[in-house]
Amino acid sequence: MGIFAWRNLMTRPLRTILALIGLSVPILGVMGLFCLSRGLRNMVGDTLSRVQGVMVVRENAMSPVFSLLPANLAAKIRAIPDVTIVAPEVWQVAPNIQGVGLIGKVAKAFIGGGQSILDQPVIQGQDIEAHQHLKSAVYPRAMKENHGEGRFLDSRDKGQPNIVISRKIAKSYPDAQGQPRKVGDKLLIGGKPFNIIGIYETGSMLLDVVIVMDINVARDLLGMSKETVSSFYTETSDPDYNDRVSLAIEKANTGVDARSMNEFMNNFGMLMGQVDKFLMMTVSLALMVGIVGIINTMLMSTTERFIEFGVLRTNGWSQSNILTLVTLESAFLGLLAGVVGCVLLVVGITIANQFVSGGIRLEWQGWLLGLGVLLSVVTGTLGGLYPAWRAARLVPMDAIRVGSH
Repeated sequence: MGIFAWRNLMTRPLRTILALIGLSVPILGVMGLFCLSRGLRNMVGDTLSRVQGVMVVRENAMSPVFSLLPANLAAKIRAIPDVTIVAPEVWQVAPNIQGVGLIGKVAKAFIGGGQSILDQPVIQGQDIEAHQHLKSAVYPRAMKENHGEGRFLDSRDKGQPNIVISRKIAKSYPDAQGQPRKVGDKLLIGGKPFNIIGIYETGSMLLDVVIVMDINVARDLLGMSKETVSSFYTETSDPDYNDRVSLAIEKANTGVDARSMNEFMNNFGMLMGQVDKFLMMTVSLALMVGIVGIINTMLMSTTERFIEFGVLRTNGWSQSNILTLVTLESAFLGLLAGVVGCVLLVVGITIANQFVSGGIRLEWQGWLLGLGVLLSVVTGTLGGLYPAWRAARLVPMDAIRVGSH
């Protein structure tokens, strides 16, 4: 029976190929979305693992960029048990760089300038003295681990227009010769010249958009009061105490959120849970499209083969035999579509990983390929049930008569 069903598919190659395309594309899309979701999880997880302290921001602020806190709050935070360092920071979206602002960035992204609006640089002003004592500072560590250029900020840079930028920013704003900025070059930010003293690279699109400078220089550039900060980066005597210290900071200071990386990870996990629900809805729609395609293909196939089914019935085939034959054909179609979809997924991910950057890496695993093939087979089988039932219920002579017209 299985061999017979397989031969029937091979005798109609064009229709089989069209059915394969109709089902393999939705299966490819489903698996591709799951790979993207996994890539985002890994990227954010890797990014947050670099930040080992507690970030104190205004309550309900999405990020430090949207937060404002009184600078004198630092003393209250230092009074919390197990807090060892409190490092004030100023954050804000960067003003125009080399004459290109946010609107220009958006326009350039839409006309295909090779950049994304997510690459918009952000200013981070650091209290240099406090940050020098941090053990988990992200950017100095990135310069050491990833062969950065130049040096990081130190006491010599207090009050000076000196900055540390990422390699991504250095490439995004090339010099007059079209070459990436390098240590010793100047960069115009908000119409003011800044000296590049260091270049870092973290490999994360969430971190490689930051321009680091002295906190007071940042305040002057951004028009912020010296009495305000955006956030406090806080370290504890033991990273295991971070959650407990976060609760203590929030209890002692109303109107603030103290977020440990565990909290960030939990919040991101909840967000990705919602994304996964959306993916499941997308999966359902894609599979419905696949089922409709299989039903259409198998209906056309069975309609053309009424005489064949009638002859088979007169030669002793039962209704269940016809039902099994057509169902097997649709299941084989699903199996072939699943295999094709998996091959396209592996090839597509291999090619895509050559072009994506920013810490995102798409990955496929054996279980995902198995799931894709299983979904495809189930979809193909379900899509073939109605045509199989329709073909099986025909009386032999009626099938021959209808098929002859």
